[in-house]
Amino acid sequence: MDRTPVLPRHWLNLGVLAHVDAGKTSLTEALLQLGGAVAQRGRVDDGTTQTDSLAMERRRGITIRAAVATFYAADVGVNIVDTPGHPDFIAEVDRSLSVLDGAVLVVSAVEGIQAQTIVLHRALRRLKVPTIFFVNKVDRSGADPARTIRQIQRHLTESVVTLSAVHNPGTANARVEAVGPEALCAELAGYDDALLRDWVDHGVPSAERLWESLRSTKQVSAVLAGSARTAAGVEQLIDATLRLFPTSSGDHTGQTSGQVFKIERSSKRARVCSIRLRTGTLAVRDHVAQGVVTALQIQQPGGAVAGTRATAGQIVQVEGLDQAQIGDWIGTRPTDVPAPNFLPPALQSTITAVDPGQQNDLHKALTELADIDPLITLRVRQDELHVSLYGKVQQEVIAETLATEYGIEVVLGQPSVICVERPAGQGYAVLRYGSPEQQYPYTLGVTVEPAAPGSGTELVIAAEHGSLPLHVYGTIEGFREAVFRYLDEPLASGPNGWQVTDIKITVVESGYPPAAPHPAHVRYTTALVVKEAVENAGTTVCEPIDRVSVEFPSETMPEVLKVLSRYGAISETTTLSSELAVVRGAVRTGSIDALRNELTSAAHGLAVLDARLDHYAPIRRQPVRGRG
Repeated sequence: MDRTPVLPRHWLNLGVLAHVDAGKTSLTEALLQLGGAVAQRGRVDDGTTQTDSLAMERRRGITIRAAVATFYAADVGVNIVDTPGHPDFIAEVDRSLSVLDGAVLVVSAVEGIQAQTIVLHRALRRLKVPTIFFVNKVDRSGADPARTIRQIQRHLTESVVTLSAVHNPGTANARVEAVGPEALCAELAGYDDALLRDWVDHGVPSAERLWESLRSTKQVSAVLAGSARTAAGVEQLIDATLRLFPTSSGDHTGQTSGQVFKIERSSKRARVCSIRLRTGTLAVRDHVAQGVVTALQIQQPGGAVAGTRATAGQIVQVEGLDQAQIGDWIGTRPTDVPAPNFLPPALQSTITAVDPGQQNDLHKALTELADIDPLITLRVRQDELHVSLYGKVQQEVIAETLATEYGIEVVLGQPSVICVERPAGQGYAVLRYGSPEQQYPYTLGVTVEPAAPGSGTELVIAAEHGSLPLHVYGTIEGFREAVFRYLDEPLASGPNGWQVTDIKITVVESGYPPAAPHPAHVRYTTALVVKEAVENAGTTVCEPIDRVSVEFPSETMPEVLKVLSRYGAISETTTLSSELAVVRGAVRTGSIDALRNELTSAAHGLAVLDARLDHYAPIRRQPVRGRG
């Protein structure tokens, strides 16, 4: 296929994903070089790659933040979205996947399928991203492409068609070539009856007819092989992505629709949003819900360049959207785009500035980071700062970000689970205007009591309707909605410092003098009264419990069951076949990381642990009341 660079008329947003050390970033460099975007490929070991720009990425040799690099192929502009492969950054992966037209899932021909490969493939299927497999490192000692393809069929999908033939695998002389048309037709005919009839009636179909069959047979995935290090098979991979994945035409008609999948800060501290435009255009001085576009840069070979207008299909970096958060939609959200599905972090860690004089600056910096990323939550508990996170590697990333971008060296504590508090009984509190303890011109009395587990917060208005400040809120429902919003502050931190939930709050008394109150008076009074009522009721601290599904090779069942037993996993169902076993049950969220590590060892690297928050249960040793 002719890939002479011209101004692209179409755009392809291509994801590159892999388990750690499968060669994902090296493959990205090979794609960029063959696409003419770079003269010489960067090396992960030398820290010269195009996409791993963070110091920690270069030092660790892993991708932490999604990055974009571009090359042109014929009339198609290909934006490569290099995504993280470490489990601590699965949320970053999901956010990146949602902007893709297609993905290349890289598997090492030496190590084969890993647990993270299975997790990534499931995420791609969930978000309906078309996927090609690339079996990498065929020239390395111990490489076995045939075995790796069998593992793909066993663990990921049975329906694959092999497009590459590898000669001398596992040696420096490994050579890759495309399979012949007859062999390819023989594989495809098993999935495409019309192709089989054409073959029988007219002989081996043309190459274009075979590509058409592969494009239209949705349940089949293409498998290619090669070496990112030597670029063997990479040219064929580019050809396959252009033939098999859908492209955007850059049509500027229609309403503007784009998704924010990454936010960074410029050298001048301006918020820079990476947006994939799906429809319409976005131009400098455009007004959107998140702000006004003051500058934009469009991805091109060699890096982003300043522009005045971007069109559908492009990835653009935008300044001026000061209210944007990661995951926001600019303009309208298409109905056919699946929503990313990831849970917020279940762990938290204390975070303290090494220099006590920078503690206030640390609070401001974390507030800024949390404003950008809704998955980062900052809490103040017992005069300590706590930040939510997915794991220890993410801890290091937060620390390095604060050091390099804000000049604040920090110390992070050992991660712990994020608990909640539930009312232990009934409580009552009241503040009446005119009394010494009430400084605001408003009376409020409430009762609190436990609600059903998982119900969240329930608010009932039982006070005399004539005593409610309806001249401020208009209607009883307007008053109820306002008070419900005011509950965020007093319920954010209970007597033991955790969020209070599963609570029923009843307003039993209300009153005010003439010409009062202002909304602020009601808000402040609500915070004081509800907090006191919760203190009077007492609370029970509850820890998160995950519903888990563990998939692993059947022959490793004895070892896996021993590990599950050590972690107190409550096994509920077991499914067993000749090759795979699945155990479902419940495990304390705080044990998940350690459990995952031990399962990986017990199942020879092939245990896949899916965990989803299911409920909260009282911790075994409740804090002594009054001590936190």
